Amino acid sequence: MYLYSFDRFFGFDKVCILAENTNKKKVKAGDLLVFGNQYFLALGETLSFSEQYHHLATTQAEIVYKEFLSVPALKLFHWMVETYYTTYKSVVRLFFADDIQKLLEREAKLKKAVKAALPSKTTLQYSFSLASSWQTLIVFPDLWTMYNTSTEVFRDHAAVACLSSTQSQNQKDIHRWEIKKWVKSVIVCTYAEIFQDFYDLKKIIFVDPHKRYYANQQDPRYKVGDVIEEMKKLYDAEVEIMGV
Repeated sequence: MYLYSFDRFFGFDKVCILAENTNKKKVKAGDLLVFGNQYFLALGETLSFSEQYHHLATTQAEIVYKEFLSVPALKLFHWMVETYYTTYKSVVRLFFADDIQKLLEREAKLKKAVKAALPSKTTLQYSFSLASSWQTLIVFPDLWTMYNTSTEVFRDHAAVACLSSTQSQNQKDIHRWEIKKWVKSVIVCTYAEIFQDFYDLKKIIFVDPHKRYYANQQDPRYKVGDVIEEMKKLYDAEVEIMGV
């Protein structure tokens, strides 16, 4: 079982192997493990570019959180590494913040959270419909477009998670749990926030796909349109294009 270490390097990347004497039958891909104060994500039995990982260190660890990353999200994680010829340490920051301990602590804030009904009005500049059930992702090229084509009433609705780079890490972590646990049914965000662990994503609304912002300029140099197409396959979701 390959592991990704959030805390330390093993060679050029942060990938290692779970020790042989660990009870591996209980560990599944996507589980979160811990050894001392170090956290590891179980990547599964295969890696992208496995030929680069001939001599990996082993580590002891035990499960601290089952299904920390869902199967579709983990498959997207591997796909990003393979498609954009990069490393796991370069991709992981798209999915998680650095402080996993803080992320785990913030889950407790959702214990009393209740899933809200969908908004009765989807008041945007464009005409569209939300998924009748499960979750809808609405992707904007930038904050200006997001705030100028959607109303504050819609963004502040109890069923809507509005994600932006201006939010604190505490707010982002709570939104991540709300999305994973289906407290939020509609996720409104710019392209950098699409790498969420969705409960069950069924519709993606892609706004102004022609905008240049959708080509990320830092490693990994991904194109948002290609990522959305892969998410469509992984989640069996419908994609609707707006603003063409």
